[in-house]
Amino acid sequence: MEKLSILWALVRRDYALQYAGSFLGISWMFLQNLVLISLYALVFLVLNLRNPSTQEDFTAYLLTGLLFWIPIQELLVRGTGILTDNRSLLKRSSLGIDLFLWIPYVQFLIHSFVTSIPVFLYLAYSGKLNLMGVVFGYLVLVLSGLYLMLLLHYLSRLNILLKDISPLIRLVSQLIFWGIPVLYYPTGYLKQWNEWNPFTIPLDVFRTTVISGFLPQFDWFHILPFLFFFFLVYLLAKRKFQSVILDHL
Repeated sequence: MEKLSILWALVRRDYALQYAGSFLGISWMFLQNLVLISLYALVFLVLNLRNPSTQEDFTAYLLTGLLFWIPIQELLVRGTGILTDNRSLLKRSSLGIDLFLWIPYVQFLIHSFVTSIPVFLYLAYSGKLNLMGVVFGYLVLVLSGLYLMLLLHYLSRLNILLKDISPLIRLVSQLIFWGIPVLYYPTGYLKQWNEWNPFTIPLDVFRTTVISGFLPQFDWFHILPFLFFFFLVYLLAKRKFQSVILDHL
């Protein structure tokens, strides 16, 4: 319980530093997510820029894809730089590196929950929400965040060694975004390409859980090689990088 209270204090501190001087404070982050989702919905739905071979309700398909990806992208970018941003505090305290790595994950859980409220309300209004799948859908988001955390243990430490890889991570996040079927429906060679993206299966599981009547588009066992690889990367970060990182702080 003591570590949880310390972690929550660190999360609040991180929010305060990120949004210091902002007119809307942390509310700006949630507003930004909703505006981004609305803009994509405007372009792909109102202007009808979509694949005609989609399933019955492309609106639900689009919104759930964005709901899944936006918090994941925030976790990827923020998690990579969290140790570097707290370098001075890490030097002055004995809290340990791992506790700081959980800061962006807690923020990810908060962002996912808050952003999901208007999306789930719309899906319920349109009759496309699987009410039994709401809790399980959020559980999929929780597990997807933990899945990414395996990689962030390595990337956050690598960010210290290489000074700052945040611009590269932002670029990679865009490649990952277009490499998963968030805004389009996977068919043909594109579907085969999607299978090489480590976040395609978690997204497919999330949609299958949340959208009523949605049929899985991929074989879920394809995630096993990625899960195994991410776990090996996590072990490498914990066993090989730990002492080196402490010297570079």
